[in-house]
Amino acid sequence: MSELRRYEKGKDWNATAASVSGVGPVASEFKGLQADLNRFIGIVPVEPLVVDGQLGPKTVGSIKAVYDAVVKKNPLLAATPFPVPDTKEEVAEFAPHIRGWLVATAADALGAPKQRRYVRGEGKEWNTNDKIAWGAGPVHDDLKALQTDVNRFAGAAGFAAVEVDGFIGPKTAAAVTAIYKKVVAKNPLLAATPFPVPDTKEEVAEYAQFIRGWLRTTAAKALGLAEASA
Repeated sequence: MSELRRYEKGKDWNATAASVSGVGPVASEFKGLQADLNRFIGIVPVEPLVVDGQLGPKTVGSIKAVYDAVVKKNPLLAATPFPVPDTKEEVAEFAPHIRGWLVATAADALGAPKQRRYVRGEGKEWNTNDKIAWGAGPVHDDLKALQTDVNRFAGAAGFAAVEVDGFIGPKTAAAVTAIYKKVVAKNPLLAATPFPVPDTKEEVAEYAQFIRGWLRTTAAKALGLAEASA
């Protein structure tokens, strides 16, 4: 997760009348925020968000809905490290703070799914070089299992099976994206996901747990495959 600082307009993000978009790595942060909010679908009356990094009134409304549900559940949690947003600009400015609160306070208070993002860095759960992302310990096994899950869709989504070695590269990212596009072509109502549809190996590694859960349930059902066992 990014350091907890306020993002600056004109430097970290820019706004139009319709939406706010991030600059550089902040664009990925905004996609991650939308993915975090989609964890609460079915728990809170939030509107599913397409994880595209474009922050608009739907993202604002989802944050407020999650906040209201948390406070209703436990009024002692009313204090937050960010202003509960009324505008897309406030969401952009305080995005790291909002994400931290969603993952820790809100998810725990409302019983959101237990999947979590894997942490990148030396001595952490995964790291990269120019070509691949790899996991440490059990995360390596999870990345390897993700590739196995992906390969179940090779025929249905029209891509060549990836090597099941636990080392994530652009082919794995492209395969996940191909599955996503096939699912949405089948049913546009399934466009919202609890993870950013990956453009990079880094996004696959960080969101591996979420991607695996989605592949085994939503994607499998949409494309007529049997749901995989855990």
